[in-house]
Amino acid sequence: MENHKMKNELLIQIGRRLSESRTEKGVTQEQLANMTGLSIKMISAAENGHKAMRPENIVKICDSLSISTDYLLRGETPLLTVMAGQKKVSTLTSRQREALSKIIEDFLSAFDENSPI
Repeated sequence: MENHKMKNELLIQIGRRLSESRTEKGVTQEQLANMTGLSIKMISAAENGHKAMRPENIVKICDSLSISTDYLLRGETPLLTVMAGQKKVSTLTSRQREALSKIIEDFLSAFDENSPI
């Protein structure tokens, strides 16, 4: 029973990151479906944490939204994954790592070459 609860929580977290990434990019579920060749129903079910995605669909979605699979599945950016080798970062909970990852992304996007300063 505990394993089932952990799986459901993980699917909910993945779905939330998928939904947030999609909306941050200004992409509708219909547009993402067209970009990936997946159904709107499947994308909606994934975003709501009702259904696990097949690996090839995860890759299609990540490529279409220009996000890493580490971020979608674990809430970690590649930079944070590298940092995870450091002792303090590796002791953070997954929720703390996700929050730190978001802070780092926001910080770096503030210095994006395309952003007006």
